[in-house]
Amino acid sequence: TSWKDSDGGHRWQLGLVITFTIAPNTAMIQPMPENSSLHEGNTGVPWEMKRLAHAIRTHKGAGLLVVIGFLTWRIFVTGLSNDYAAQGTPVGDARALHWQSDQPFALARQSQAFNKQTLPEAEITLQYAIRANPTDALPYLALAEQWQHLGHQHSAETLANIADTLGPLRIPVLARSAAFWLRQNRPDLVLARWGILLTIRPENKDLIYPVLLQLAEDPNTRDALLSLLQNPPEWWDQFFSYAAHSAMRLETVTFLYKRRNRNHVLPQVEEQKAYLERLWKEKEWLAAYLTWLSGLDATQRQRIGNLYNGGFDLPMTNFGFDWQISTPISVIIETLNVYTNEGKAVHLHFKGERVHFKDLYQYLYLEPGHYRFQGQSRLDSLQTEHGLRWRVHCVSDEKMLTQSELFVGSNDWQDIKFEFQVPKQNCPLQRLRLELEDRSAVEFEVRGDVWFDNLAINRLHEDAQ
Repeated sequence: TSWKDSDGGHRWQLGLVITFTIAPNTAMIQPMPENSSLHEGNTGVPWEMKRLAHAIRTHKGAGLLVVIGFLTWRIFVTGLSNDYAAQGTPVGDARALHWQSDQPFALARQSQAFNKQTLPEAEITLQYAIRANPTDALPYLALAEQWQHLGHQHSAETLANIADTLGPLRIPVLARSAAFWLRQNRPDLVLARWGILLTIRPENKDLIYPVLLQLAEDPNTRDALLSLLQNPPEWWDQFFSYAAHSAMRLETVTFLYKRRNRNHVLPQVEEQKAYLERLWKEKEWLAAYLTWLSGLDATQRQRIGNLYNGGFDLPMTNFGFDWQISTPISVIIETLNVYTNEGKAVHLHFKGERVHFKDLYQYLYLEPGHYRFQGQSRLDSLQTEHGLRWRVHCVSDEKMLTQSELFVGSNDWQDIKFEFQVPKQNCPLQRLRLELEDRSAVEFEVRGDVWFDNLAINRLHEDAQ
């Protein structure tokens, strides 16, 4: 049956009635009559033994019913208590303890609700919760926190170690254990638990990444991250991207990038991009260029020059000092095999729509001096008001250093050549870019095809001497 409490909650009552009868003449063992025979019938079993066996079976049946009734009641009470405890509310915990005074989860939460003025009561309740369920890690951690507050550090650490053993992958245990060891000034143990948390619940990054970054920012604590840098977990690249964007000092990002153990493998593209973007933001052009160079493989290093991959034989990686493309929908930019020239060339197909084209470019790190740009071009019915041209700018102030002739119309492969001077002041980084020559919105329309190949920038010998 069930009824409602005054506060509207349900209470349940189970009634179990077991009725049985034991006949007196079968429940008692009587002595054997003196004139009785030893056997009855042809069974070979004395009748007194039959009577005794019958009595035992009757008692066993009654006892089994009592056991079944008790177990049924116990299962019902435990289930009801667990249901109330699963609500996770003070009212639910109170009802759980009403039905089962040793419900471990309700006991643990109740003890955590005590304030510092009632530490003895909390300690007693937690010990009761541990006895009720010795396999639950959370009461151990709660009691460890109580003993930590009272100054019993060794005993508190012992309890925390037990909790870590019992709940190595439980998220509440990992989070609370990390908080405990953080107060104990054990960053190694904290990082180990945070690492597991980030692996099984990546959404915890919003809470953990800022704290990890604080450790990295402080020279006195950043060495705690060396274990992670030596063997980076799977979430490390994402954290590094966060740190590269959010760190207050470039020094912090450089520490995380350079101290990482990559086992003689080149940096991953996303990691290198994040670091280069931070160097770019800080205008550390030389560091950015050297970092980009260090990430090139043997084949890529063969294409290093004042202009990288000018023959377009390698895929364009779209970052660093490689070719970069921001393709509008009205233009197709691709690399294709060219049979009249060796290897590949870059091909641009314009669909005849309006486009303010400035979408193929490469950053240059050239020392001050006199340079010559050279290469080859091929045009196929390239129709526009004025044409396309290559331009070289200083990145710092967008000052134009030079520009090529206009490309428009049709022609077979022809040579391109122009010279320019990189000034000694205020031009540490340059940009080579293909641009549409336009003076008004009407002139943005362009249709047709153009190819470029064998592009190079060489410093003039007399200037170098």
